[in-house]
Amino acid sequence: MRYGIQLFSLRKYLKDEAGYRKVFGRVADMGAEVVQLSGGKPVDPNVISRLSEAYSLPVCLTHDKFDRLENDLDGLIAEHKIYACCAMGVGMMPGKFRTGEKAGLNRFVDFLNLTADRLAQEDMTIAYHNHWFEFEKVGGDVMLDYLIANTDKRVRFIPDTYWMKYAGASVEGYLERLAGRVDTLHLKDYKHKLFRAVGKGTLDFAAILKKAKECGVRNAVVELDFSPRPFASMEYSMRTLEELKNAD
Repeated sequence: MRYGIQLFSLRKYLKDEAGYRKVFGRVADMGAEVVQLSGGKPVDPNVISRLSEAYSLPVCLTHDKFDRLENDLDGLIAEHKIYACCAMGVGMMPGKFRTGEKAGLNRFVDFLNLTADRLAQEDMTIAYHNHWFEFEKVGGDVMLDYLIANTDKRVRFIPDTYWMKYAGASVEGYLERLAGRVDTLHLKDYKHKLFRAVGKGTLDFAAILKKAKECGVRNAVVELDFSPRPFASMEYSMRTLEELKNAD
């Protein structure tokens, strides 16, 4: 399993090509093996390709605006091919599907299944990232459970350790249920409902990462939605992961 950083955590620095170059360099120095592309101002995909190669940081996953996933999938496919990324993520279920009724959820299931079918033709995948609300019930079913049961097996999931803890769900339990359907796992710690760097909260990452490896997870990326010192938080998290790796 490769460890890396979700660049959404460092989005305030991703304003232009120079910013991306600085971030890729700092992330590489932290020991990251992969990055997830998300949250910064868009730059030419060829810039990402050059930086990915120069710093030996493959792009393992992206989160793009839902409008592009829905209306410009061919354009996204072309861009992803430039920087050799084969996985697209949906960062959050859009509000238009969160109607409180199964009809809305079924429309989102249809979107995921149709997108997975189209991307499979390009040897690519679509993946869904959870927050807390997916653990609420719609029509008697937990939303995340319904998505898991009703989407094509080619639809992947991106479990988020913080949001699962926040919702009172078992990270390890969901990793087991999703074995073979999780390519990338999001790592962030939890303490008093606050986002914390990995190792500064209450989550047992040794157990989570052990289960992730058993279930075929290929990438584990550190993410913090908010941090007053983003680089310091990423550095602390990567050190913690290195210590856990050495303790195996």
